[in-house]
Amino acid sequence: MALLDRVYSSRNSDVDNEGRHRIPSTFTEADHQQLKAAGLEPNVFIQWGHDETIDKLRQSAVKVDLRAAADAFVASMVSADLAWLSVLPAAILGRAMPVHAEDPMGGGSCRVCFFNAGAIDATQAAYLRHLSGGDWGVDHPANGALALAAAIDRPPSSWPQPTPRDVWVFFQVLELMRGLPSTARYSQARTALHKAGLLSANRPWRCETVLEALAFIGILQTPEHPGLMTRFTPAIERDRRPSTNVEVPAPLAWWSAKEGLQETLVATLFGHLQRPEAEPPPPTTTTTARRKTANPAGPKPKSIAGPPTPGSVYAIRLREDLWSAAYCHEVRTDGRGILRGRMEYLDLLSPTPPTAEQVVGIGFRDRLNGERWQTWCGGLDKTPGVKRIAMDVPAPAHGQPVPERIPTGGASELRHLAGWNFRF
Repeated sequence: MALLDRVYSSRNSDVDNEGRHRIPSTFTEADHQQLKAAGLEPNVFIQWGHDETIDKLRQSAVKVDLRAAADAFVASMVSADLAWLSVLPAAILGRAMPVHAEDPMGGGSCRVCFFNAGAIDATQAAYLRHLSGGDWGVDHPANGALALAAAIDRPPSSWPQPTPRDVWVFFQVLELMRGLPSTARYSQARTALHKAGLLSANRPWRCETVLEALAFIGILQTPEHPGLMTRFTPAIERDRRPSTNVEVPAPLAWWSAKEGLQETLVATLFGHLQRPEAEPPPPTTTTTARRKTANPAGPKPKSIAGPPTPGSVYAIRLREDLWSAAYCHEVRTDGRGILRGRMEYLDLLSPTPPTAEQVVGIGFRDRLNGERWQTWCGGLDKTPGVKRIAMDVPAPAHGQPVPERIPTGGASELRHLAGWNFRF
């Protein structure tokens, strides 16, 4: 997964017109062989038809032992890979899914199951399951089929078993939901879960994914908007929300704490798990610590610390294997007390970090339409991928005047906006 992070992560990905992600040139032959051996080569697309997708989902679902899937779900709270969270809701979706004819609605998706005819990168789907625990088929049944296939391909003995800490955390999550004020909706539940700091990879999106899964199953539901273990709800019904401001689907979109939990369903799926009387100690190795190995050890620019100054040049990491540079014309403190540098790209693209000697005498790089462009950047001294490599460099000459309108932003935008100035 650390290798896939270098292909699919938003900070490093580059997608061509056919939807294929670029593999960094820094990949070694051993890296390629490791992904091939794991069956996770990038850009492996599947494009099943509607009936084939539903058939795969239904057949895979009946092969899954729901107790083992429930154990894996609980293990994903802390100790196991987040991808294991997706197995239980995917299996429940497949068991509930009826055989049906494709019935497209607006946008082309099936109103029963959300199927659409687009191709799916199966390896990217595996990466996203690892990253968030989502993609169990709520948006496309093929994702549920892929999640189940990945689990079924592993021997049952290798499926994760929840640790005492996992079990304790899971029941703490349920207790937290039971203790919310009766008027609390999903956003307050997500905030409370995030503040509790119970889950591995404790981020708001991670907390929301766990709540969505509990609602999808039917533990958090309403009489009008049940989960799938209560009754099958078609895609068009799950897509209804109280307002356009609500991002999550039904049932979670409609649930409030006054509805409580479906305790019978909790007992059915998780009643075999014995909750520890005392809180078990947290693990010593966290998911966050493991993820720090995702970036390869490669050349890094020699950085000059300190606040920005006029004449400074910064190396800008556009991708793992592509760098540019930007020049600081002047520095000022804005009305909010933020120190900003007026920045402009230099005409440089390099597979390795540029050096101080390399940037001397290089001219500026305009936008692709020929217009000169600059921006006021804050955070130049503390933004990952932006490193000062030279100081007191004379400003190159430019045939156009300073732009009349100069936007304001953060130094990270120098990484994201380079596509307006460079073709790469």
